[in-house]
Amino acid sequence: MPSFVTRVRSWYRAHGSWVGYLIVFSLAFILFAYWQHLPLYADPDSFYHAKLAVLLRDGQFVTDFAWLPFTTLAQTYADQHFLYHLLLVPFVSLTDPLIGLKLATVVLGALMALTFYWFLRRWQIPWALATTVVLLLVNPFSFRMNLAKASSLSLTLLLIGIAAAFAYRPWVLGLLAFCYVWFYGGFPLLVVATLTFAVVSYLHKRFVRRENPNLLLHRIRALLGRLFRHRRVRRLNLRMAVAVLAGTGLGIVLNPFFPANLRFYLDQFVRIGIVNYQKTIGVGGEWYPYGFIDLMANTVLVSIPLVITIVLFFLNWRKQSTRSITLALLWLFFFLLTLKSRRYVEYYVPFALLFVAFSLHDSLRHVRFRDLWFRVRAWFLRSGWARIGIVAFATYVAIVLPTVVVRDLVSERRDLAHGFRLDLFADESRWIAEHSHPGAVVFHSDWDEFPTLFYFNSYNRYIAGLDPTFLYLEDPTRYRQWANVTLGKETGDVYEIIRGSFNADFVFVEHDHQAMDRLIAADDRFSLVYDGPDAKVYQVD
Repeated sequence: MPSFVTRVRSWYRAHGSWVGYLIVFSLAFILFAYWQHLPLYADPDSFYHAKLAVLLRDGQFVTDFAWLPFTTLAQTYADQHFLYHLLLVPFVSLTDPLIGLKLATVVLGALMALTFYWFLRRWQIPWALATTVVLLLVNPFSFRMNLAKASSLSLTLLLIGIAAAFAYRPWVLGLLAFCYVWFYGGFPLLVVATLTFAVVSYLHKRFVRRENPNLLLHRIRALLGRLFRHRRVRRLNLRMAVAVLAGTGLGIVLNPFFPANLRFYLDQFVRIGIVNYQKTIGVGGEWYPYGFIDLMANTVLVSIPLVITIVLFFLNWRKQSTRSITLALLWLFFFLLTLKSRRYVEYYVPFALLFVAFSLHDSLRHVRFRDLWFRVRAWFLRSGWARIGIVAFATYVAIVLPTVVVRDLVSERRDLAHGFRLDLFADESRWIAEHSHPGAVVFHSDWDEFPTLFYFNSYNRYIAGLDPTFLYLEDPTRYRQWANVTLGKETGDVYEIIRGSFNADFVFVEHDHQAMDRLIAADDRFSLVYDGPDAKVYQVD
């Protein structure tokens, strides 16, 4: 009579095609709902996305971003998340928009996990369920996915696009590349991934020779390959490259924000993403480097299998498929990007796990694990390290892994708990809107205050927002004036800067900006007109 384990295994093999998807979606949905249950956002940009969705819901299509008149966005604005904001409209229409955005984040996060699992199952990679669970438990990655942004949607589109490239589906790839441009500003990643696969596929078919004991058969196959296979491979890879480039190009040109989006992409991708003025101005924390040691420690669930995989990858390089090599190069690409800017950890972790899963599958494809177990056990017994090895492995499984998982879950909940309340600046914003004329300029104390102020009060204009680089690129002098005043370091005439350079009617000072508050309060040309729960409002006489 078969054992209980055997019966469970047989049942899962018979029904696993849908049970696995149900488990992944349910687990991901529960985890994201648990993290999103907190009444705050970990990133202030969430308020901006909610507001854009509300404006679309109300029939207002934003092409001219007049709310930041002193930045480059005033002339060259492009909603790089347009389809994402359109996708949010049903969610922000069901309930309070800020709650609806949280629900959308949960659903999109669960769909991302489902896509990751499907990607592994699509190529028949073992341990797909376990790999997906590990992905969800890695703190830096899941934290980024919990930000109410298009990050999870971007990863979903990228994985589907890479799957289309792996399957040589140029029409699907081209259509997806077009949509990707309208969904998220990370669309160049699909171009990089597709071109990487095209080059690897061609070189792999052209130069890699698998060992064949039949020399004559090997020569015949090589001859046929030179005559037919390489030409077909070149043609397929060329189609992939043309499809992704054409789809991306059409997405940029056939765009409601064209041609302003060209300057926006230049600022966003090159000047903010690559050049990055972090040594000149104070940019967002996500743009600062991720230390190597911190990265390895914070992603230890990935780091340990990754080291093993890299060793086996080089020992079995002839066994590696084009997909494994492509994923290895993409992992390395995102690894270097993450060392430059922390935000790319949202791509580093999933592609590291994909590289591990695909490469181990290629390296161990013809290994009989039963025989391997007996060989390893015999080696331990002969070497005298059996007890030490067993104790170390048991300790790792029973203590280290659960400790890391619990640590990451608690740490993530703690990180998400230190964010921006859903009613932050609500009273102050409404007071300013009620006591000012539409279009009046508000001189505020930090650039990350803009999304919240904008959400509750779109009647007024502000100084800096979304990224301080947009203000710096438009006018470096104005940026330094604004920064010096907000830091309380300005030694000149503060009134002349606020009224003369920015034509501001109100000054908004968050309570934790005490140096700026002292600077403003010391000048009798600023009158304190409202002292709210989170900030003070001064009127410029």
